[in-house]
Parts: sequence; C-alpha cells; structure tokens
Amino acid sequence: MRLTALLLLSLALHVSAKSISQTVTFSGKEVSIDKVFAAIEKQTGYFVVWKTNMLPFSKPVSINANNQPLQLFLQDALRDQPFDFTIENQTIFIRMMAVRAMAIPRLSLSTTPVPPATGKVTDDKGKPLPGVNVLVKGTTRGATTDADGNFKLMANAGDILVVSFIGYQTKHVTVPASLTINITLTKMAMELTDVVVSGFQDRKKAVMVGSVSTATAKDLENAGITTFEKALSGKLSGVYVRSASGRPGETGNIIIRGINTLTGNTEPLYVLDGMPLQTGEVSGGMNSLITNGIGNIPPENIESITILKDATAASIYGARAANGVIVITTKNGKIGNDYVNYSGKYGITLRPENKFNFMNSREKVAFERGLMQDYEPPYEKGGRVIQLLNLASKGVISYEQAEQKIKELEGTNTNWINELYRVAQSQSHNISFSGGNNKTTYFASFNYQDAQGSLIRNRFQTGGLNMKLSRFITNDLLFRVNVYSTIKKNEEGKSDMDPFKYAVFANPYEKPYNADGTYASDMTYREIPYTVGTASSLYYSTFNIIRELNQNKLSNTYGNIRGQLSLEYTFLRNFKYTGNVAASYTSVQDKDESYGGTYRSWVRNWLNGSAMAPGVLPEYNRGFLEESSGRTLDYTVRNTLEYNNTFAGKHFVQGFFANEFGAVKNDQFRHFNPIYLQEYAIAGYPSWDLVPDTRFMNLDLGKLGGTGTRENRTASFIGSAAYAYDNRYVLNGNVRYDGVDIIGSDNQFSPLWSAGVKWNAHNESFLKGYEDVLSRLVLSLGYGYRGSINRSVLPFHTYTLGTSVYAGTPVAVDFRYGNPVIKWEQKKETNLGLELSLYKGRFNTEFRYFNEKVSDLLDQTKTPPSVGRQSATVNVGDLTNKGYEVSFRVEVVKSKDWLWEVGGNFTKVNNTLTNVFQKDLPTLSDSSALKIQGYPVDSWFGYKFSNVDAQTGDMMVYAQRANTKVVGGNVQTSYEDALINLSKITDAELKANYRPYYLGHYNADFYGGFNTRLTYKALEFTASFVYAGGNMIESFRDRREGPSKAADDITVSRTNRLKENLYRWHQAGDITNIPVYKNSSSNYTRMLISTDIEKGDYIKCNEMSISWRAPKSIIGRTAMKTLKATLVAGNLFIISPYSGTDPESRLPFGYPNTRNFALSLTVGF
Repeated sequence: MRLTALLLLSLALHVSAKSISQTVTFSGKEVSIDKVFAAIEKQTGYFVVWKTNMLPFSKPVSINANNQPLQLFLQDALRDQPFDFTIENQTIFIRMMAVRAMAIPRLSLSTTPVPPATGKVTDDKGKPLPGVNVLVKGTTRGATTDADGNFKLMANAGDILVVSFIGYQTKHVTVPASLTINITLTKMAMELTDVVVSGFQDRKKAVMVGSVSTATAKDLENAGITTFEKALSGKLSGVYVRSASGRPGETGNIIIRGINTLTGNTEPLYVLDGMPLQTGEVSGGMNSLITNGIGNIPPENIESITILKDATAASIYGARAANGVIVITTKNGKIGNDYVNYSGKYGITLRPENKFNFMNSREKVAFERGLMQDYEPPYEKGGRVIQLLNLASKGVISYEQAEQKIKELEGTNTNWINELYRVAQSQSHNISFSGGNNKTTYFASFNYQDAQGSLIRNRFQTGGLNMKLSRFITNDLLFRVNVYSTIKKNEEGKSDMDPFKYAVFANPYEKPYNADGTYASDMTYREIPYTVGTASSLYYSTFNIIRELNQNKLSNTYGNIRGQLSLEYTFLRNFKYTGNVAASYTSVQDKDESYGGTYRSWVRNWLNGSAMAPGVLPEYNRGFLEESSGRTLDYTVRNTLEYNNTFAGKHFVQGFFANEFGAVKNDQFRHFNPIYLQEYAIAGYPSWDLVPDTRFMNLDLGKLGGTGTRENRTASFIGSAAYAYDNRYVLNGNVRYDGVDIIGSDNQFSPLWSAGVKWNAHNESFLKGYEDVLSRLVLSLGYGYRGSINRSVLPFHTYTLGTSVYAGTPVAVDFRYGNPVIKWEQKKETNLGLELSLYKGRFNTEFRYFNEKVSDLLDQTKTPPSVGRQSATVNVGDLTNKGYEVSFRVEVVKSKDWLWEVGGNFTKVNNTLTNVFQKDLPTLSDSSALKIQGYPVDSWFGYKFSNVDAQTGDMMVYAQRANTKVVGGNVQTSYEDALINLSKITDAELKANYRPYYLGHYNADFYGGFNTRLTYKALEFTASFVYAGGNMIESFRDRREGPSKAADDITVSRTNRLKENLYRWHQAGDITNIPVYKNSSSNYTRMLISTDIEKGDYIKCNEMSISWRAPKSIIGRTAMKTLKATLVAGNLFIISPYSGTDPESRLPFGYPNTRNFALSLTVGF
C-alpha cells in the first residue's frame, strides 16, 4: 500500500521516471547527507525515502562525481555510513544498516582469550564525554563511555567503530592493531543542535522566531532541597520568580514580563512533556502553593525547561498562554547499557531572625509606667504593668504586691523566636533506571522527600513514581507512554494568631510555661475585656501560642496520578501524525482538628456571638473537627499533522495543523462537627438547650457541611508554519481558534494569531571567513495576539444562601450578577530581538524589546440606577507593558583544566493603566494599593510626611489642595502643596479640598540575576544572585502590623513595640518623629503616609555550591560510573533597605524564608 501511494504521489507531482542509468553530478566537501539526497532528487527525479531521525547517525560526506551512474554514486555517498539502500520503481529507500547475527566460534579449552578494545572519547577541547555510544559496525556489540569518557568492548583489529553522541558529528573509526584508540568528536553546526522544544513540536532555533529562554539539567543539578522553579530564580531574562514563603513544599510565584490583567490569573501555562498541566483547579482546604501540579516534578528528573515569553512563541497555546508558557521536558531513556542513578540530599534550615529593634523587658516595663502616668488607661487597655497598677489603685492587691510582680516581669526575657522555631532537618532521595536499544527506551524513577518546617510541628513529605516508555512498533510507528504519580502530606500545628507575628510582638516578660511546667497564660497579646481583676466567664483568658500549636492540628494529604499516551506515525517521508492523550486525577483531603479549651476552638466555635451573645460558654468550648476534600479529573486530547521538508537544499518548510479539546471537573465536599474529643477521635453535636428560641435561626447552619462542583471545557484549532531560505531568512506564522464554555455564546470563540521574521545574518556570504570572531548574529521581529478569560466571571447570575429565612424560604446573602456579553481580554504584542555570539561562543548576549497592549480588561464599573445593581464586571480597561531584557554569558577562562563562566540578565518593565473605570486620584487614601488610570497596576496614593508638631505632638503631612476657578465659562482645577494636621482634619474636609500624592507602585519594575561557575579539574564552584526593585512595599510599622492595629495607641501598646516609641512626643518642645499618643483612633492611623511604604529593592544571594566529581582513578575499579558530592547553601544573605522581614515576599510577616544548607551525593552505575 505504501508503495502504491508513493507511485500515485509521483504521478500527481509529474515526476518523470528515469532509467537506472541516470547519472549524477555533485561536488562537495564535508556536506550533510540530507543535502546529497536533495541533489539526487533534483537531478534524477527519483524520490528518496528516509527518516529524518537518522541524520544524527550520519557523517559528513566528501564526494566529487561527474555524470556518475546513480547506483555507483549512492554507493560512494553511503560508504562508511550506517545505511544501506534499495531502488524500487524510481524510489530510493534508505534504511539503517541491518544488524547481522554474530557467529560464535566453538572454542577449545586452550583458546587464548581475545583482549577487549579500549579507548577514550573527548571533545575538540580534550574534555571527556560521558554517555557516548560506541558500536561495532554490523554487529550488536556496543558500549557507553563512563564519566571520564572511557569505554571497553569486544572488537578486533580492523573493525569499524560507529561513535555517536547527541549534538556531535557521528564518527567512524577503524580499530588499530593495538586495540587502543582515542577518539575526538566535533560538535555539529549550531543550527543542527540548538533546538527549541515548544511542546507542540521541536523546531531548530535557527528557524524559529520568538522570545525564548532555556535552562538545562545542568542549571538544576546543584540545587539544594527545593522546587525547580526556585532553582531557576534569576537565571532567565524576563522571568521573575518570587518566593512567597519558606514553608516546605510550597512553590514560588512566576511572573513573565509583568502584570497584564486586573482580575484574572497571572500564572503562566505549564506544559509537561508536550501536554498542558492543569494548575490551580484543585480545590480543598490545602494551601494551593502545595497542591500546584508543578511541585510534583522532582528537579532530578528534568532534562530542560523552555520559557516561551512573547506572542510569537507562545500563541500556539492560545488563551492559556496569556502569561507565557513554561515547557518542561523530563528525562528519557537512552540507547545503550542500563543505567542506574541515585541522588540523595540532607539539609538543614535555620531559624528565622528577629531583626526588628523591639524593647526588652526592662524597657517595656518603663514604657508602660510612662503610659500609666500620662494617660491612666483602664485595665483592659494595658499591658501587664498597667494591669497590675490598675489592680493596686482599686485595692484588689497592694502596691507592694504589684511592684513585686513587676520586678518579676523585668527579670523575664523570653526569646519567642527560639520557643516557636527550630533548626529544621530535611532529606530527599531519588533513584532512576534507564536504558534501551534501537527499538525501545525506558526511564523510571522514584523520589521521596521528608522536610521539617522551621516552625514547630510542621512537617512535609512527598513521594513519587514516574515511568516513561518509548517503543518503535515499526520503523515508522512510535508509541510512547508516560506515567507520573505523586503523594504529598503536610502536617502543622494551627493557631489563629500568626506565629511569626506573635514571636515579634509578644511581650518579652510573658512566659511560655509556668514553674510547674504547665502552659502559662498570655494576658496581653489578645484584646480581652475584663471586669475589675477577673475575666468574665464568657471571654477567653488563657491564651498560649505553644499550646495552640501543640494541641491543634491541620493535616493535608494530596495525591495525583497522570498518564500521557502518544502515537507518532511517519509517512511519505515528510509527514508525521501525532495523537496525544493526557489525563490526570487529583485528590485532596484536609483534616482540621481543634482541641477543646484552646483559643482556636473558642474563637471558631459554631455557637457564635450571634446565637450566644455576648460569647461562648466554657462548656461549649469542646473542640471541633472540620474535614474537607476535593477531587479533580481533567483530560486533554490533541491530534497533530506535521510536515517537514527541504527543497533544493535551501528552502526549508515546516508546518502543522492540530485540534485540541479538553475538560476539567472539580468536586468539593466539606463537613463540620462542633464538638470533637481529640484523644478519643469522637465527633458530635452539642445540645441546643441554652440557645434562645429567638436566636436559634441565627445559627450558621451552612457551616455544618456542603458540596460544590465546577467544570470547564475548552476546544481549539491550531495551525503553524515556518519557512527558511538558505538558513538565512525565516518567516513564522501561528494561528489558534480557542473556545471556552464559561462565557456567553456570542463570544465563546476567539481567533489568536502571531507572525514573525528573522534574519540569520551570520550565514550571509559577506560574513564568511569571520566565523572565528562572529559566531552568531540574528535579528528578529514578531507581532501577535494573545487572549485570556477570567474563569471566575460568569455569564449567569449566582447567589449564596444565608441563615435567615423569609416565609419559610432561605434568603440569599451574596447575589452576583452575571455578564452574558463578557469578552476575551485581548493582548497585542510587538517583540524585537538581537542575538550575538562572538569568538566561537565564548561571548553570548541577547537583547529584546517588547511592547504589549492589553485591551478589554475586565474591571468593576458602576452602573446606572435603572439597571438595578450598583456595579458590574465588564470589559472596560486597557493597559500597556513596555520594556526590554538583556542577558549575557561569557567564558572568561577556558582551558583543559580551568573553566570560568559569568552570566547575568536584566529585565525592565514599565506598566501603565491607560483606561480603567477609576480615572481620578482617590479623595481619601487608606493603605490599599489601587488601580488608577495613568498609573501602574497596584499603585500607592497617600500623603507626604512632614514632621511631628513640637507643640502639639500632632502628625503634619503634605496634601494636594484643590484650587478652582472659572475661565471662559469652564471650571478649571489646579493643585498646590499644603501642610495639614492629619491628626485633626476630618474626612469631609479631606474629601472636599484635598487629594493624596502618587507614592509609587507595588510590583517590581526591574529584576534579574547574575551567576558564575568556576571549575578546576574535578572541582566546581557556583554562585547565583537575584535582584529586583523599583517598587514600594509596606513598611514595617508596629502601629499598623501589631495584633491590635485597628485600636488606639494605648491599646496597641499592650503588646511589645519598637524602641523608637520610647522617644514618643511627651510634652511641648519635644522633637521626634513619633506623634502624641491618643486614646482613640485618628486619621493618621488610618490614612497612608509616605513613611508607611518604603523601597522594595534587594539583592539576594540565592545559592552557592561547591561540588567534586570523582575521577576515573578512584571509581575505575568499582561498579560506579559517576560519583559526585555537592555542598549547597541557600538564602545566604540579602542586601536591602527594607525594614520588614523579606522584600522578596513583600510581606512583613508570614512563613519566613531562612538560610538553608544541603549536602548531596550522586552515584551512577
């Protein structure tokens, strides 16, 4: 059938048949075999059928033929090649040379053993090449080189060895009589090896237009115990990896080229081995940064990571690629001997540091005495000192007793960081098995990680089993199956108080334990209403953070299994059909156990204040059990037809058409038991006897349980084409037609497209002869459309039922109007690129400029009263992202023993909202980051600090005062700086006459990294740094960040405060920046002032490592092929003017990132 089809195709193309005496004229030196085949087709009209994946096994051809008969020409061209040929009806079939069975001679007992042939394979710089395939031509005898490039196999003098390695030219070498041979391989031309893996197809970089960055396994191999995206931080231009937490198992946030939406997801699309991953769809109570699917991929299994950043490169993924695409390729089996690799790591994570300059116990006692003297605050507003002095003044205790207890407080200095945090230990193990032959390859791995969190009671475990199998069913039919499975478990103690915030703000005179070892009560951290000296029975008065963490437990279990099937069929030489199916099942189980008598049990009690005002009776504080689960099933099916061909040796054409459809369904379940006896694991419900009948309907019945389901479906049609002339001029085009089921039928489908051109100037004839200096010079231009949709904005109305009932029917408490005419957010992007490589790749740099315009942004807007609602989410906004990125890599020193590389990147992004609903500056400004037309997304607006009035102690700030006048019948408004007393001015006056200033924006507008690698023989040292800045983030201000931040100054001072408060304004004439304390809140405590934000610039030492690779002299007599030991230090230091905990997380508190150290060992057999 195939032969018939070929003949019919030949007739259709009017290719005339010629006799076997057809001659060929061809002259070339060291030319690629595919160019020889192209010449045959052009001169003879014969059709050459061969598989393009045979090219790496070929060697360059040198031939000079003049009117040579075709058969003789083929014999000369294929001499010393691992191919043979047959000619049938004007069609030439090229096949890999058949493997001949070996005749094994019968040996007598006196036969002398034949010694093996030995050798070493190196590159053109003399560096050993491990993993090179060495095969005795015409046999199945072969070997693979070890870590030092050495090999050993049975071969006779005169045998021909076929030596092949990916990225290098295949070499044929004759075995000498000595049976010892040294072989040097030469790298293939850059255009043949520099391949971009886009997920849909592999395309040579020389013929691909678009902004792409790639990291390889080498970039990840020295990483500590971490997730792969954190190991990439600072290594790729245009990619900002922000670590939001130091919690083990959490993944980082990745932003590519800035923020381009106001309401939707900013996460890029992840593609695993060619198929998209569903992320963010798993729902339950578990932290989404732990359940994220990208955290399932162990760094040891990754072969490469490709980032598609602009529309030209990423538009084939359509709407999901609005924020860029991250293509992850995991390791495959390789042809050769079976290989076993083990990698193990042991690490420690240090406690966080309390770098805030807070008062010690003596200072806090003196501070409270001063407050008592100046303000005489009541019992419930004060710290322990004020409480004791209040009791003494009321005669409950004597002053002598009060002073004795105050003296005890002065002598207690608790370091709460040491009480709540620890030096945490972690370990990870990964073992993999791989190998294969010409028909089948396999790769399997098992990984396990066990990591303590630095917070007490926190432990994270994960394990996974991954398998990949490839099998050539026939020479033209390839079948692949990949299976990925992961189990994660996270356990932690729970408190309704942020542990790190508590460790910072808790008074140092409070104690974790009493003298008898029982839990001590913190009487100051919480705001507790008191009667004279005695806590009311309806209020909680025995809070202890360690008890909370020890007795309350949250456990999360996550499981995922994913399968991918692929079938590739190559036909008519240049066509390939690929069918892909990916399906994944994910399950999340969450269990929240609260112990009876704890604060968490009390504050979350189901019999809340609405039913049991003014509080919950102690007999009802008996713990609770809340369990929730989520399960997600998703699938994606894709069919692709691809065409590749080169005409006349100069015209390269590649294209494909695909259709893709998929769905994801998420089910959620939850139940709540208001009583839970943890020690007996018994859950139940209380008696309702004490609940008044009139308040029974106020019970939050919906909290007892519920279910939910969400489902999304997508369908797409994709086309892509590439053309290159003489490897110099390149044209790319992509189009995708996406459809989703969550928006109105009028706009369900959106066409997205891109186009780009590229000039490989280094291949021009006028630059020939300069290859030693100019290795690569490329200019490119791309333009395209991308789109996105916010899946939380629906075309139909939704509502949530509350606890109230009217006429027997539950009343809705949350009604959300749908938008049936919602449209896609459209993103139009222009990208200019320059790539330059000098001195045979010793110096490499790239520069790219991008200009993205986003229209039809979804945003809230007010609606006319006649509509019947106050606001709606509609497509009303526009924004721009303009910027550039630069990257470089330099081999400063390169010799046989030494290599020193230096690299870095820098990205600048200017983000501006050009059209949104809120066009004017706010009339009042609190601490929120706002979205205002003409400014970046999430901008700060506030008042500029001037001074504290020396006479009154009030906060003085500058505001913009409005001046209006009528000119020609038109009202004109101008603004001037005005000094105002923010402590006394009213909201009405501020709103009518003043407006705030623009103080900066929240998101970094420049970021990047730099790194270095130094190797000497078996030793290697690496260091990587990341940086970001240009943004403003909230300052650490104890007045705003403390547990009582909404209260007055006196109540806020119940917990610990910065030492600067010792110098607060006290009396007329005091010169200070700390204003007078007040018994009630004022505008200066609510409004945003320039001192409330500060620069978020930082430079962080992300990682340093030193490794040693064992030479052959040590492992040569063992079964080991490789042995490597590495010591890694992470988060070593950070340089920043920021006063908070971590400018990278941009949060004053949370789960801190701390220093960590790891020792790893890698062994291969």
